[in-house]
Amino acid sequence: MKKTYLNILVLFSITFLSCEKKDAVVSSNFIHKWHSLDGQLTINSNNTFEYSRNNCISKSISKGKWKITNDTLVLNSFQPKGCYFIESFVVKPPKDTTSSIVSNYSVRIKNCKPNTGYVILKNEKFYITDSLLISKTSPYIYDKKLSEGYNFKRRSYK
Repeated sequence: MKKTYLNILVLFSITFLSCEKKDAVVSSNFIHKWHSLDGQLTINSNNTFEYSRNNCISKSISKGKWKITNDTLVLNSFQPKGCYFIESFVVKPPKDTTSSIVSNYSVRIKNCKPNTGYVILKNEKFYITDSLLISKTSPYIYDKKLSEGYNFKRRSYK
């Protein structure tokens, strides 16, 4: 009886000790320029990223660090230095529909007149596939047309 318990204990020990956590392997294919409907995300090999968002009347940028946890890319922006409009990555509609979308923006330095936005990405998470980065925090995650502004793919939108 004692031998049976000892054998079971040894078997469990070997099983659990042989399990090791493997870090996510970052392939060179991941280090790439990714495209959304109105922006570009450049993933650099030194664990930094550059993001730019352009539309017909404004331009926004962001720079920061990235890391991979399991199958998820996590982006965190550096704090901006200079005069910028500060904006969040996900632009949500205003609560009051009669107000303007300006409620999504703020100015970091008092009395400056910014002409460029700085997008703050704080623990912004994306599911990684071969050809897509799918936002896990977009409120439009299940709406294909609206999610194109927050998801990234290898080829640019046409």
